[in-house]
Amino acid sequence: MAGQKAYYATIKDVARLARTSTATVSYVLNGSTDRVMSPELRQRVLDAAQTLHYRKSAVASSLRAKQRGLISVLIPQFSNIYFTRACESVEDVVFANDFTPMICDTREDPERERRLLENAIAQRMDGVILGPTNAGWENTDMLRRMNIPYVVIGREIAPHKAGESNDSYFAGDDSYQAGFLAGQCLAQNGHKHIGVVEWNGQVSSAVERDLGFYDAVREQMEQGGSMEVESSGDLSIEEGYRLTKALLQRARPTALFFGYHRHAQGGVQYLSEAGYSIPEDISVIMVGTPAWANLSNPAIHRVYQHEEWVGTTAGRILMAQIKGEVSPLLREKRHVCPCTLIKGTSVKDLTCT
Repeated sequence: MAGQKAYYATIKDVARLARTSTATVSYVLNGSTDRVMSPELRQRVLDAAQTLHYRKSAVASSLRAKQRGLISVLIPQFSNIYFTRACESVEDVVFANDFTPMICDTREDPERERRLLENAIAQRMDGVILGPTNAGWENTDMLRRMNIPYVVIGREIAPHKAGESNDSYFAGDDSYQAGFLAGQCLAQNGHKHIGVVEWNGQVSSAVERDLGFYDAVREQMEQGGSMEVESSGDLSIEEGYRLTKALLQRARPTALFFGYHRHAQGGVQYLSEAGYSIPEDISVIMVGTPAWANLSNPAIHRVYQHEEWVGTTAGRILMAQIKGEVSPLLREKRHVCPCTLIKGTSVKDLTCT
């Protein structure tokens, strides 16, 4: 069976059906009123356009206006609510400015990211919002060379060579603080034997999150505490289950820290199946605020990263760049939002025992 090719009516088709010129059709469909025209002719054009389901070509209009009205949004994980929530806020901002976001998932693959950026350039996107892979700096070089506006979200990128300057706009949460708040909570509740399930992705947010957590519990470790770590490059729920099981088969921590909510979901599933009671047998804290963490019993302690702020800020920065606006947002390159600890009932206070 042959493939079906879409057919879009042209202004010539409308003119032919309305028995008039393309100039007249353009005049009517653009809503112009500065020339004398019979009501009958105007209505004939409108009826023809409706019959043919005619829509103005955005491509043709963009060639004249030197803007396509399209924004490329590339995120590394559709399954990560941090980026999906940020995308929703980006979409709200750009759509309100009469731009359309084209959202793609790079799947943490630097080569896929590079190809999607090349495609964005080929499609003449007006700007890019990027949650980068670990090759984000190299892959955005083409944007800088072509002076294409872009904003990095969630993870920072930086030059690898001395002498290179970084003038990229960034909007994200304080990743170091996210880890620190979780570690501080466990430390203040007297936990000295801690299990950590982490993602070993080589991106700034993962590195800074781990550093913040380790700094927060450093004193506990120096006072006879212990830390057991299981890490992986796989951010799936299944991997969280496996890592948690492996950790608890060789250690007996009083608390578990999950740097990512998908690992936490798998870990909590394992704890339930293995008969652990939270927080009586083991405490749990995580970074991220998926709905299940609030609905579970007990409600999980979690660090909120304000993804909506990240997306809104990134969208506003990009729109200001594209439109050439004088905006306070363009005065600074880095825009960082503090995180918030949301307390549930999953962390046991050991200072009272």
